[in-house]
Amino acid sequence: MNAAVILAAGSSSRMGFPKQLAEVRDKPLLQAIIDKVNINFDNSSVVLGSENEIISEKIDFKNSNILINENWSEGITSSIRTALFFYQNQKEINNIIFFLGDQPEVEVEVIDGLNNDDHDGSKVLVPQYRYKLGFPILIPRIFWTKLELITEDDEIDEEKSVFQDFDLVDFLISSEIEIKKLNFNFLEPIDYDEEKDF
Repeated sequence: MNAAVILAAGSSSRMGFPKQLAEVRDKPLLQAIIDKVNINFDNSSVVLGSENEIISEKIDFKNSNILINENWSEGITSSIRTALFFYQNQKEINNIIFFLGDQPEVEVEVIDGLNNDDHDGSKVLVPQYRYKLGFPILIPRIFWTKLELITEDDEIDEEKSVFQDFDLVDFLISSEIEIKKLNFNFLEPIDYDEEKDF
């Protein structure tokens, strides 16, 4: 069984308010991806961190679990670990599909491809968009321990961890984890952090 996890713990200092609440097509950014995920998954979770109380008051999480990452300032690795720890003892969950909270326009074709791919759990599944690899990413249980062991111990300087700008796709490519690419003939979903309106 697959579980979906939406990574939405980061701060939005450039915007002056939680990016998760920025409106896209008349609904909050995070609400849009939660709605899509809940249609396609029986088991889902949302990882919150920065300003989680404000976000929780304004979002309908439907059937999704709310996971609070107290260490959200460490970067995306801490949110990944938060989700992995939550699902570790749920033995019916074989794979986690990680979504980004600021990419609500993931094509249903991509979700179906990840959900229905005939794989044996020995490879990570990553969408290959027209020009690059991207999210959402399916991580089989056999690789969870490897991801849990990623820490923020290595530092660039006294204040900034090398993992604050951690890129899961780059990590998977550079590691010994075998990847299966699912090819889709359209562009990667928009990251709304890059949109001028946001």
